Amino acid sequence: MGSGHSSYTRYKNDFELVIRATKDLEHLLETEFGAPSGKQIGLHDKISFVQSAASISPTAVRKMRYLVTLRNKLVHDHDFNELPDWKDFAQSYDQVAKELYEKVESAEEIIIPLVLYLED
Repeated sequence: MGSGHSSYTRYKNDFELVIRATKDLEHLLETEFGAPSGKQIGLHDKISFVQSAASISPTAVRKMRYLVTLRNKLVHDHDFNELPDWKDFAQSYDQVAKELYEKVESAEEIIIPLVLYLED
């Protein structure tokens, strides 16, 4: 994931912001939450998988779907060439990433002591 979940507000180009943020979101869902990967599985499907497999808040799920919907429109709709609210998109990503990384970190805190206990 590179620089972790640093703010995406530094990007000035809508396409770069959207593609980088949603690529990182997809990578996080696949690598840390076990969402299925592959060209036939879309981000909405991955969000649904994580929603049922992990206790992700309804707010985070709604924001993830918002991010992916805007990504799809920007990439596939010829007449949609800029975000309606760039700052809202970047902040939504940052909020989602924060919650997801907190879930990953809290899971690691639970797993690591168990592994240490089992090694004794």
